[in-house]
Amino acid sequence: MPCAGAEAFLVCREEAARAQGWAHVRILATIERHNAYPDDPIQIRDGWAIDVDEFWAMADVRPADVDFVETYDDYPIISMLQFEDLGFCSKGESPQFVRSHSLTNGGSFPHNTCGGQLSVGQAGAAGGYLGLVEANRQLTGKVLGEQVPDAHRPGIRLRHDQL
Repeated sequence: MPCAGAEAFLVCREEAARAQGWAHVRILATIERHNAYPDDPIQIRDGWAIDVDEFWAMADVRPADVDFVETYDDYPIISMLQFEDLGFCSKGESPQFVRSHSLTNGGSFPHNTCGGQLSVGQAGAAGGYLGLVEANRQLTGKVLGEQVPDAHRPGIRLRHDQL
């Protein structure tokens, strides 16, 4: 089945967004890493294991502070590795963590609130920004689906700033 898609957001200074009256969010922290453990014969951790402390410190939040989480989900196991390596649960505890939470938009741990890449066919390059665009939509109240109640602090780098 063919699959194509695109996601976009405008990056500008906060003052410019305010001057235009645009609903906006502010990026608090971001870290990018590729092939963090190339010598691992089986991937049981992701790059977050290296950078997690710096990431949360840079954002000045902790895992318990977030209202929803958008993970890169090319495969379900990758999301579970991120739950562990981002500190939402301990290593090896993601199966029990998932069993004990509702991952729906109104649940105890809203995850990939638009369905994630696995629900849109992992549309190549568009998939990498799907979570970021969805987080923006959740925080500005412009969702295309179901709003996470009282969403103001997601687990991927953003916080809502009031206009």
